[in-house]
Amino acid sequence: MKLKTFLLAACLGGLMQSGIAVAQTQAAEESRQWLKDAKFGMFIHFDVDKRNISTWNPSNLDTDEWVRIAKQAGMKYVVPTTHQSSYIVMWDSEVSSRDVTDLTPFRQPYLKELSESCKAAGLRMGAYYAIADPGNPLYNEDGSDIKPYVEYLHAVIKELCEQHQPLLIWFDASRRFKHPEQKELLRRAEMVEMLHSYGTLSNSRLGDDDGQRYVDYLTMNDNMAPDFNLGVPWESAVTITTDGSWHFTNANAELRSPKELLHRLINAAGNGGNLLLNVGPDPQGVIPKNMEERLKTLGQWLEKNGEAIHGTQPGPYPYQISWGSITQRKDEGNTNLYLNVLDWPETGKFTLFGLQNKVLQASLLATGKTIDFQSNFDANSGQNIVTLDVPETQPDDYVSVIKLVVAGDAVMDQDHLQLTDGKVLLDTYNATIHDLEFVPEKPTKAIDMKMFTVAERRPQQPSDYKGPWDYQMYKKPGEGIMPARGITVSGFQTKGQALSWDFKIYEPGRYDVVAVCHVTKGSNWQVRGRVRAHVAGQTVENQLVESKRVETITVPKYLELHSVLGTVEIDSSGAHTLTLEIAENLTGAKPNFQRVELVPSQR
Repeated sequence: MKLKTFLLAACLGGLMQSGIAVAQTQAAEESRQWLKDAKFGMFIHFDVDKRNISTWNPSNLDTDEWVRIAKQAGMKYVVPTTHQSSYIVMWDSEVSSRDVTDLTPFRQPYLKELSESCKAAGLRMGAYYAIADPGNPLYNEDGSDIKPYVEYLHAVIKELCEQHQPLLIWFDASRRFKHPEQKELLRRAEMVEMLHSYGTLSNSRLGDDDGQRYVDYLTMNDNMAPDFNLGVPWESAVTITTDGSWHFTNANAELRSPKELLHRLINAAGNGGNLLLNVGPDPQGVIPKNMEERLKTLGQWLEKNGEAIHGTQPGPYPYQISWGSITQRKDEGNTNLYLNVLDWPETGKFTLFGLQNKVLQASLLATGKTIDFQSNFDANSGQNIVTLDVPETQPDDYVSVIKLVVAGDAVMDQDHLQLTDGKVLLDTYNATIHDLEFVPEKPTKAIDMKMFTVAERRPQQPSDYKGPWDYQMYKKPGEGIMPARGITVSGFQTKGQALSWDFKIYEPGRYDVVAVCHVTKGSNWQVRGRVRAHVAGQTVENQLVESKRVETITVPKYLELHSVLGTVEIDSSGAHTLTLEIAENLTGAKPNFQRVELVPSQR
């Protein structure tokens, strides 16, 4: 009888544990979907001033006001710093001996109030937490035993979750855990499992987990974002100030323009990501007036066009779009496609290639005004073509949205396609790599290597290294063409290496072949060697000679350097292949290749 009772208890216990695990998985999945739908959040860098810890007391801090400003901007979640540059936790902690209530005169239950303000307004709160903690005696920068600190880290994050139930933990500053073996000391699987028990998510800076082996979503490098769909959920954290400062500097700091910020928002939504826009309240806890007004402008645009952003999925075309982005949402048996147009055509004609669905209706989203359109199949190019009769002047400030209602699930051709401005953009992350050496298990496309936040420099693999392989940590001998900083590729410099793309073109004609590389601002460009392009039975070859430099919004630390390799005549529409090859070893500056463009020639 005792044995039966024991077995029954064991079975019931197993069922309970299984039920708990299912509930935790479901809670985490609901949070992941909520975050994907949210698209737009407010990052708040507000921390104890480590120069004045004993007197720090932001008397004008009003969390209701912060949340009002966020909601007015169309933001859906708020992520405040809870442990950052002062290495003081921003809540009343029983785990940490360095909390804001013990070390400063500030006694306001700040995080609790912010969480309650968010709930009252229908927003959710996350929490930024810096893993680096030099103020903690357990945190050893000298390489000695870090395990006691990791125990503390797990305990303090658990306390944060118990007290405030954050949507996500925005981990940062994991520099002590860069080495592959050190990453394992973080016990990432255990950490994420604990977070999921609260329905809380983790970003990829928990040990630089770009491949999302453990974590829930990717955090890009600061102020950076991809121009195409990475195939994974991601978030771009961006400062509202042009100087890249995260904390308050002065009340009149120069801000990014509404057009740039909306460009970043539509780019994120169209490519499967979120925009987390940072503000820095002043020392008294007040968000500067100029920041509030800039956010209000974004909110006014979203009042008219938010249908194209919140709750949408990335569009069916996965590559870079020069004129803006595409988002979509299902509507019963049809699909709404939103063409978020940053660069409005002055001709009164907007052309969309490669859409395989019947278009039922077209309109301007902000006004509902109907747009006339024509759909036809071009047998020569093998493409469906939708031509829209749009106003010759852009109807909205900054970005205008065209809404297409199409029958069924939206499908577009998955080759690189010609765009409405006549260009073809071929990004190197989606190129097929042709290396000189075979590297086992190396994918043939950079995007499949899941390296999206590559360090500026990766050291060569040590001869005595025996730990788990990690491309993001070390260079491997003979690895060849690899992902590089800013969603580019490097190592493309040796004669015989090549990249290739399949693409489709609608309009035959003369096209300039342009190689686009990233360079840091202010850098000299001296590259010796030659690059060759093959397309449509023709070859052009040239040095990487600078023709122009272009500011890039999505990767602001770098400039795009354009080099015209030559001009080709593409005399037939339809499918083609372009191959870019190193004709003579590149020496001098080491170029990071971002894309190749085919541009209608004016010469």
